[in-house]
Amino acid sequence: MGDNFFSYLQAIVEHIKIWEGIKGKWVLSLSKNNIADVQNNAKLPLPYRDVIDTYYLPLKVAGWILFSIYSFMAFYKLVIDRLVDVVVVLLKGDYSIGDLGLFDYSSWRLTTNFMPFETILRYINYSQYFNWEIIIVNLLGNLLIFTPMGFLLPLLSKKFRKAWVIICLGFISSLAVETVQFIFTVGSADIDDLILNTIGAWLGYLAYKGILIRPKNEKSSPV
Repeated sequence: MGDNFFSYLQAIVEHIKIWEGIKGKWVLSLSKNNIADVQNNAKLPLPYRDVIDTYYLPLKVAGWILFSIYSFMAFYKLVIDRLVDVVVVLLKGDYSIGDLGLFDYSSWRLTTNFMPFETILRYINYSQYFNWEIIIVNLLGNLLIFTPMGFLLPLLSKKFRKAWVIICLGFISSLAVETVQFIFTVGSADIDDLILNTIGAWLGYLAYKGILIRPKNEKSSPV
């Protein structure tokens, strides 16, 4: 009985050793495959990676501070600035909410556009009737104001390194701005602004990919 018991234990130990050997080879193979996948995937060029590895935390903090400043300035320019002007006028007591037309949607058709590309085509087709500054601000300005979002966020977090994530975030952010403008009747709520802002965020993402990310078929340059 004792001999059989020890033989049984020895067989179990041998099976465990065999399993550990197979498991070790599998883990090693998996690790090699993961390394190969990482090497094959797009990645930051070596000079950028060296800088990031050396100054990771300060760069991360500085990046989020820069993005926060940009976000505040963009939202201030699009919404807060106009609302502050309205509040200042109201506090002076010279005009009432009704006088300023706040929350008055009777003439919303004059200040709101739900037809895609209508405003863009109007500026293009009738450019001779508009001041070039107005065209640049309303077209190029709306295109570029969300571009830093698409460029900075993928650098700061892995959660934003997919094109569809940046596009959705740009769309939602622009929609929030246009909604506030419509509700408070400050500025003009325009679907073309929504389109341009979203494209701008996507262009920022493309700039991130084009400038900082190596193509898969391109070898890393020597340090």
